Amino acid sequence: MPRKPRYYNTSDFYHIMVQGDEKKYIFKHDKYKRKYRYLLKHNAMKNDVEIISYCIMNNHVHVLVFCPEIKRISKMMLQINTSFGLYYNNDRQKVGHVFRERYRAEAIYTKYHLINCIKYIHENPVKAGICRKCNEYMYSSYQEISKVSNSLLQICDISTNELNNILNSPHTESKFIDDDSEKEDVEKVFVEIKRRKDIKVEDTKYISEIYCEIKKRCKVTDSQIAILLGIERSKFLRMLRKEGIKKVVHR
Repeated sequence: MPRKPRYYNTSDFYHIMVQGDEKKYIFKHDKYKRKYRYLLKHNAMKNDVEIISYCIMNNHVHVLVFCPEIKRISKMMLQINTSFGLYYNNDRQKVGHVFRERYRAEAIYTKYHLINCIKYIHENPVKAGICRKCNEYMYSSYQEISKVSNSLLQICDISTNELNNILNSPHTESKFIDDDSEKEDVEKVFVEIKRRKDIKVEDTKYISEIYCEIKKRCKVTDSQIAILLGIERSKFLRMLRKEGIKKVVHR
């Protein structure tokens, strides 16, 4: 069956995300990160697509691009993911899907959203606990962002000061494409937690710690967590209140 074409509203800036099939860690080893980075830069140049920022994590990649023709972006991503998929499967002597889907994309319409997207992309390894500062991560464009050409900054309508101010700000207010898709499967997380420690349902502090970890890693309701723990919902909520936890918002 032929794939349906992608339709976008008018915008020349796109935040793109690709993710491993079933959220697998397809970039866990550095050689895979290096290979994907090479393919990204090589095919962006070949298709005349400007890369503004990128970050290659263990199971997904973020890229922010500028291109007036969406067809060139689609062609670039097809070339990148096809080449990487062949390389990955050949290296591991496996067959099958490597990526969850071709890619996901969202158009960026405002300067504020654009600069926040640059910041958001570079903060991924910090939020994941891989490093303490953005400049410590090797597989992002953070070290390169200061070298963004003046012509591209003019296209973005961004001054160097504006870019630096928001990159150095402690807050990122905009919501982006992967906020929910990066969440882990709650049952898998719960099994992992049970392997690490015994579930002490009468220990209020201990239960609150488990609650916070699950909320941080998964998109799940308080009721679902109570069911997993085998605790009556009303009792579970009382335990959380006792520890001063009213609500943990999905990040």
